[in-house]
Parts: sequence; structure tokens; C-alpha cells
Amino acid sequence: MQTGRGTRPVARPWRRVGWGVVAVLAALVVGACAPEPPPAPAVGTPTTTAALPGGITRLDVAPAASDPYSRSSFGSGWTDADHDCQDTRAEVLIVETRVAVTFTAAPPCVVATGRWVDPWSGTTTDAASSFQVDHTVPLANAWRSGAWAWTAERRIAFANDLADPDHLVPIPSSENASKGDRGPEAWRPPDRSSWCHYARAWTAIKARWGLTATPAEWSALLDLAATC
Repeated sequence: MQTGRGTRPVARPWRRVGWGVVAVLAALVVGACAPEPPPAPAVGTPTTTAALPGGITRLDVAPAASDPYSRSSFGSGWTDADHDCQDTRAEVLIVETRVAVTFTAAPPCVVATGRWVDPWSGTTTDAASSFQVDHTVPLANAWRSGAWAWTAERRIAFANDLADPDHLVPIPSSENASKGDRGPEAWRPPDRSSWCHYARAWTAIKARWGLTATPAEWSALLDLAATC
């Protein structure tokens, strides 16, 4: 402690010991009162970065896993989570239709007609049978991106996720066959004006589920996002 500018009091042993104790106690008090650091984001929480083009979500980049993929790893097919007779496919078609849907007489709860617009090509159909409900991030791609390490329950949840409207989308059967399990480094939506939406949807889905992207995939996503 100073008594005035440029003036230092004579040090005494008891003062050194006393002030040392005070300093330790003060440090303990300050440490006890210091705010806790903010928690790290939970795994799978999307975090956007302004520096990224188009506001896409940043992904961890890693090589694709080589573990053998099997469709059965994601369940035997669509589930009916709320037990209302309508499986995941029907739920998507009901939500995405532009007009009221009709159902087949047999089997029941199967959507027959409505009106759906493919977000990637703009193609419209009124016949449910001509559209397939597609995983924007294909199951095989998800498997190679980290889903191989998930529990069976988590993989089934991914395959039937209805929480994100971009996760499952109705698209023409021919387009779904063309897309297959390819990512943006090998397949792009037919309509260039949808590339921005596709890149945002793809990265948000992968971030939400804690999946990675390969170097080639990430480079393609940046290219797609540049159209935003």
C-alpha cells in the first residue's frame, strides 16, 4: 500500500504476514464469487457463423467411416410413433400437402392424393404414389458420418425424425433414385435456386445430430451456400 505518490512505508515483518493473509483471503473470496464460465454447446446443437456464406451451419470435417452400412441398422422401415395408424411417410405427406389428402380404402391410413411440390426441382404432383419421402441427409451418408456409433434407438429416431421439416421431404421417385445416398459433393438439386436452401438444410440436420462432413462434402457445401 502506498501513503502518497512516490512514498512507500517502511516494511515490517508483521505487516508482510498480515497482508499476505489478507491477499489469500481476498483471492479466495473473488474466486468464490466469480461467475461460472458458460457451458459448452450440447452435441448436435447447430451453431452458425457469420463468416460462413449463406448462414450455413459449421460442421466438423472428418473422413468418412468405412464401417459396412446396412439399411436395417436404421430399423425395418417407417414407424408409427404416436400409434395413430399413420406411419412417418403418411405424416410427412399430410403435413406437406397443399390441399387436403385422401386415403386409400385398403390398406387404411395410406395417403392416396394431395398436392406436393418438390423443394429441389419444383415438380408438382397430386398422386402420392409418384413421390417418395426422402431423407435429405441419406441414411448411408449419416452412417458414414457418425451414425455407425449410435444406438439402434437413435438411428431409428433419425430415420423417422418429424421435428425438422427439412429432414424428410417428398420428392419424385426418379429424383430420389438419382440422388441415392450421395451428398452435395456428388449430387445437387436440379433447380439451382434451391441450392442455398439445400445447403442450409443439410448442414443444420448434420449439426443437430452431431454428424461430420468429409473435406469434399464441406467444399461443395460452401460452393452451394455461395448462391445464397
